[in-house]
Amino acid sequence: MKYSAFLIVLLINVLASPAQSHVSDENTKDKQTRAAVADEPDHVEGLGEAAIINADMAKRVGIEVSSAGPGTIERHLPLYGELVIPPNRQAQVRARFPGVIAQIKASVGDKVSKADVLALVESNDSLRTYPLTAPISGVVIQQYASQGEYTAGESLFSLADSSVLWVELKMFPASLDEIKTGLPVHIEARGGRVDSHISHILPVTGQPYVLARVVLDNSQNRFAAGERVRALVDAEIINVSLVVDNRALQQLDGKQVVFVREGTRYEPRPVQLGRTDGRFSEVLSGLHAAEDYVVVNSYLIKAEIEKAGAAHEH
Repeated sequence: MKYSAFLIVLLINVLASPAQSHVSDENTKDKQTRAAVADEPDHVEGLGEAAIINADMAKRVGIEVSSAGPGTIERHLPLYGELVIPPNRQAQVRARFPGVIAQIKASVGDKVSKADVLALVESNDSLRTYPLTAPISGVVIQQYASQGEYTAGESLFSLADSSVLWVELKMFPASLDEIKTGLPVHIEARGGRVDSHISHILPVTGQPYVLARVVLDNSQNRFAAGERVRALVDAEIINVSLVVDNRALQQLDGKQVVFVREGTRYEPRPVQLGRTDGRFSEVLSGLHAAEDYVVVNSYLIKAEIEKAGAAHEH
């Protein structure tokens, strides 16, 4: 999430002025605390710099923390495919009896509900006008006839409901042993990610692959049929004793750190990481369970510490 220059300046000003009256006391307490725990065998050292941010300011600039603890690391297998509209959410609309189209009531792009009238047709046999209604709810994507034309059973409208899409992913023989129905899958498209699961695995006649089908909720119209997508299948879920959210990770003084919060104090803590799945990383050392670390907008704290360090050098 991005913040305006105003908020960043506001953060710096608060750190530089209102907090000055108690920063020296805080620093004294910090030194005493460090001295008191220096002999603890499980003490984790930081980098020696910290930022003091009161709770109100942290909330205003969007700093969010999480508690470190156990979690899972997913081993992913990538697949690629395309979004399609399920057959039961498509319809071709035809006149029931031959006749002349007396009136067109729907146009391409219109959203219609099931049973809405799309056109009126005058039957050749009875000379009575009857309504042509939508068999499903959806959008009119094609119109094949105009008012005054004769129709004898050909398609007049095409309707489609894209509120649910299928993701059809190509699976080649190398991945068949690891990918099964029911496995979680993460669909990546348009810079976002949607979680679902594999509902079916289907053979494709004459092709060297099978299709892994995933049902995708598209009620918010985020995606369109025909889009190419990448998917990550959870081939394995590994339980680990301590994980951090990857959004928390920053580079400071050449080291990978997270910012640990203790009251109003935010300290950079170097961490050694193990396995990662792109969203979470295993922590091998540098952080303890139940410690609060910054997940969102940790870059603001990094910027303040670097600014303070540059000022000290001058």
